[in-house]
Amino acid sequence: MKKRLAKYVIITAALAVSAQAGSTVLAEDVKEAEIVLEAENAPYTYEDENGEPAGYEYEVLKLIDDYLEDWSFNYQVLDYETALAGTTNGKYDLDSGCKFRTPAREEAFLVSEPYNYFFMNLVVKADSEVETLEDMSGKSIASIVGTDGRAVALNDWMTNHPDVEIDFEPLAASGAMADEITGVEDGVYDAAYLSREQAEAILEETGYDDLKITDRVDGRDTAFLINKDKEELQAAVNEAIKALTDDGTLGALTKEFFGEDNFAVAEELGLK
Repeated sequence: MKKRLAKYVIITAALAVSAQAGSTVLAEDVKEAEIVLEAENAPYTYEDENGEPAGYEYEVLKLIDDYLEDWSFNYQVLDYETALAGTTNGKYDLDSGCKFRTPAREEAFLVSEPYNYFFMNLVVKADSEVETLEDMSGKSIASIVGTDGRAVALNDWMTNHPDVEIDFEPLAASGAMADEITGVEDGVYDAAYLSREQAEAILEETGYDDLKITDRVDGRDTAFLINKDKEELQAAVNEAIKALTDDGTLGALTKEFFGEDNFAVAEELGLK
């Protein structure tokens, strides 16, 4: 079910007073942006038990919305394919769904600055000796849809490590992330490649107790995808992300959601 949350701007004497800069904004100057968050991608974007948008990225977007005095964001939660198609054709202005920056996405969309860093882990059988991607030589990783940034990141890693022969075939169409872990549980694949947070959410839901999550094996930054015609929105979002990064707000939010400052970790790993 689609949910739409509109932020109503209350104007006193036809003016809104900016908390950031003390400037005034006329009601007619407040621009609206249609934001789509992808469903079933906890803890990043999903619907809560009341059918409302939830997740780390929703909280980031609310912070950006609050920062931007002349923008107001409206939200919907939709499936992966519908969100991408709608942002491509202009029905929606910005797609939020834990997306990696890729050449194909930079060609199809305007891409924001990083608002988080995504660290990949492997899910393997509890008795497996696999700890790193190097340990996966001669083994298989569950298929991921080819347009998913995880597939791009994994293929990049494999290209840069030609001596490690991993059996990995991307999917032509979108599949459920839980199916990747089920494939490991059923012995179809040796490992699944996703974040610890995603894996923990799926393992809690499925109840599989004979699988384990490795330490980090890879990482990428994540960005919002913005419709090609929305350059003004891209500039505004990037301004807000920079300010919220520089003052430590986003780092603190990642610590709240993920238990550590992802920006500091990314710097330690050489990702930024």
